[in-house]
Amino acid sequence: MKIQLDFVKHYKLWFLLSGMLVLVALLGIFMRGLNYGIDFTGGTQMVVKYPRPVTSAAVSRVLKKENLSQSQVLFMGSSHQEVQITTPTISEHERNLVLAKLKTVGNYQEISTNRVSGIVGAQTGRTALLAVLIATAAIIIYIAIRFEMRFALAGIIALLLDVVITVGVVALIHVTLTVYFIMAVLTIFGYSMNDRIIVFDRIRENLHKQRKNEPLEDVVNRSLNQVVMRSINTSSTVMLALAALLILGGASLRDFSVTMLLGVFFGTFTSLFVASPVWMLWRKRDDVRRGGGRPARAD
Repeated sequence: MKIQLDFVKHYKLWFLLSGMLVLVALLGIFMRGLNYGIDFTGGTQMVVKYPRPVTSAAVSRVLKKENLSQSQVLFMGSSHQEVQITTPTISEHERNLVLAKLKTVGNYQEISTNRVSGIVGAQTGRTALLAVLIATAAIIIYIAIRFEMRFALAGIIALLLDVVITVGVVALIHVTLTVYFIMAVLTIFGYSMNDRIIVFDRIRENLHKQRKNEPLEDVVNRSLNQVVMRSINTSSTVMLALAALLILGGASLRDFSVTMLLGVFFGTFTSLFVASPVWMLWRKRDDVRRGGGRPARAD
């Protein structure tokens, strides 16, 4: 006998849990702050490779002596030989002094140097915000045309939860925000909305098959039960791949992997427990306002 889960019965609990996660996320954002990387703040980024493993403490001591104690030191792999050093914007003369002092840690090979001005960093931030706004508007328009406005707004509400909670956790664990973070957020947009479109499409199909006097709750539950294993299996596969990328990809892909893992997890949760109940409550409210008992069929 196939077990049918009641997703909408405890919708108040799911909403409360979502609200608590949002509260924690907002506290993380406003109290701990976001750790903006060089792409947004500007600065100088150098990558050097030592023949033998070194420690971050040894590199940090050199930077502190050069009055660059606020710099960030990351290893690009598990061998602790390739080091990425991010400092505030410094001149070419200052960069050469830092590189000369780094030789006290050991002879190294300079791999690359990247400079981003504060003006370019600010422009990157504005462009990233514009990209997110355009993506949001495009999603609303697409779902409104394909389904209806209630589906579109329910999907956007769940999507906002995904982003706010993910960004809040990112702030709490102090992940560095770079262009990879923006890539991850936009990818989460697409992945989460694809998941919701599948759920919404199944609800629309079942509305056409709705039996006489069948409660809307049963239609939504039946739809979610039909897609729940697909959502869990797909999300689990993606998260396993991201976990491998997090473990084996090195520091350069760590922030992207962490952001994506969080986004996929919370996106699956909101797709099953938030988006559909929001649509259901909205639909029932409109039916009551129209004075009808049984919800009208989908177009």
